[in-house]
Amino acid sequence: MNTRGFSRRLPLAIAALLLLLLGVLATLQYRWSGEVSAMERQRMRSSLFAAGSRFAEDFDREVTRVFLYFHPIMEPVDDKVERVLRQYARWMDEAPYPRLIREVYLVRPAGGGRVDLLVLRPEEHRFEASPWTPELLALAKRFHERSHGPGHLHGGFGMAMRVEGSLPGLVIPLEFSAPPEDRQPRASGTGGHLVVRFDERAIAGEIFPALTRRYFAGPQGDEYALAVMGAGRTVFVSDPKMPEASFGGGDLSLGIFGLRQFDELESLWNGRRSAGRRERFPGSPWPRVEGLPEGRRHEAGGAWRLVIKRRDGSLEQAVTAIRHRNLVISLGILALLGATAGLMMVTTQRAQRLARQQIEFVAGVTHELNTPLTAIRSAGQNLADGVVAEPAQVRRYGALIEGEGRRLSNMVGQALEFAGIQSGRRVYHPRPVEVGEILDGALQDCRWLLQEKRIEVERDVEAGLPPVWADAAAVRQAVQNLLENAVKYGGRAGWIGVRARRAPSGQVEVTVADRGPGIRAEDRPHLFEPFFRGRDAAVGSIPGSGLGLSLVRHIAEAHGGRVTVAAGAGEGSAFTLHLPAASAAAERIPALEEPA
Repeated sequence: MNTRGFSRRLPLAIAALLLLLLGVLATLQYRWSGEVSAMERQRMRSSLFAAGSRFAEDFDREVTRVFLYFHPIMEPVDDKVERVLRQYARWMDEAPYPRLIREVYLVRPAGGGRVDLLVLRPEEHRFEASPWTPELLALAKRFHERSHGPGHLHGGFGMAMRVEGSLPGLVIPLEFSAPPEDRQPRASGTGGHLVVRFDERAIAGEIFPALTRRYFAGPQGDEYALAVMGAGRTVFVSDPKMPEASFGGGDLSLGIFGLRQFDELESLWNGRRSAGRRERFPGSPWPRVEGLPEGRRHEAGGAWRLVIKRRDGSLEQAVTAIRHRNLVISLGILALLGATAGLMMVTTQRAQRLARQQIEFVAGVTHELNTPLTAIRSAGQNLADGVVAEPAQVRRYGALIEGEGRRLSNMVGQALEFAGIQSGRRVYHPRPVEVGEILDGALQDCRWLLQEKRIEVERDVEAGLPPVWADAAAVRQAVQNLLENAVKYGGRAGWIGVRARRAPSGQVEVTVADRGPGIRAEDRPHLFEPFFRGRDAAVGSIPGSGLGLSLVRHIAEAHGGRVTVAAGAGEGSAFTLHLPAASAAAERIPALEEPA
């Protein structure tokens, strides 16, 4: 008894343990997904920062190249125009982006607080006087203010190297004085300044698109859009479909448009200088730069800002979406594992129940076969020994042998029918059949059983019923099984009702009812399962194999119909076959002729 109880509790214990393990695994998976998301966020940020930094560095490299091509010298030069012309010609011959420079201006003090502006005409090899255009007015004001400052005593401005983001361009002193103790060269007060104005159309239409393709053209780079902003305006947007306002909350913002110490450009400074002069100008050759945003006056700063943003939202949203996707996949796998484990448990329990039912089936069939065989052997032995000699007794013994033989044949037939269904070799041959013909045949087959149990049969067939489209032998067997079932479980009442009528749906309904004790509620869901026998059958020692009702269901479904039961405890039971009428089931001929 203890062993049997343990065997019943073991599957529940295993199921509880599996659920606990799945819960622990789900918790660990949630934590792991958080750690993976954090690493993915760091990886994406690092990758984005690296690509954005290279973008900014490459542009700043071109800005620095401009400064180094037009760099100032330590000593006054008489022919400034010739030196600038040589620098400009060298830029046009050697620079990767010669169109970056739009114009070159010379700004010089003219005495009396005036500031003259001259524009370079390279094709004429000269500087030509030019008015201050609206774009240069802010710069003119700054030069005018400087001309009245401390540098005005020397007739100059005293302005250092300056980045002009609004122009855009560079302000480069033509001369540097000797470096003071802080070793930073200062702009000379006696020289003028070059204003190198950049072509914003070349920047936005040539340089920035080339850098975007270089660093943001891969599978991951296509997920981002870039914008360069400066001086209160948007200089460049990589995707015109992206609104400019969306870049206010970008995923990454970097300084761009500044001077940096690029080692590969050192030769542009040092190559033009003699060894003696390098000694007079020790340390870093890079001058103090003005014009960078407050707090970013260092070599990595910039007058503009490079803003990078994901097209589909933000980087945090992308990481969150990736985490949610991973969680859904992980939890889906865990749910699949849980469902598989549950299915295995259910399958195991069903297999165990089926094994018990098969054992009960073997025991029941053995008992059922033994009863008619014993009766046949006893009757045959009496006849063989001459114990029965009178004609009346001989006829009675003959009827007994016939009845028990028919009973034996029915049991063997059910077993063969079930085996054919399970193997898939059972074939039905439907044709139009009258319902009354099927009922009369089934009642004739059960005549001996009904007479033996003294059952009154009430037959009621509705007039004008259409024929059904069915295999007559199969449906006849189904009705016979229902009759035998009614005799077994409701025979004590001595009445069975058999009626046929047409349903509103057009189908023909055949009902076999009894007035027995009915069917228990817990047995109803399993009535049509193979080998199932209710509790009343086991307690009352009612003979049977548990195959009759399962065969009825299969035959009904194979004909495009179904079987239903109406039963309550103590109220009798009524099984109904729902069969399609011949006129509505002609199209089912191919389907019914297929193996079941």
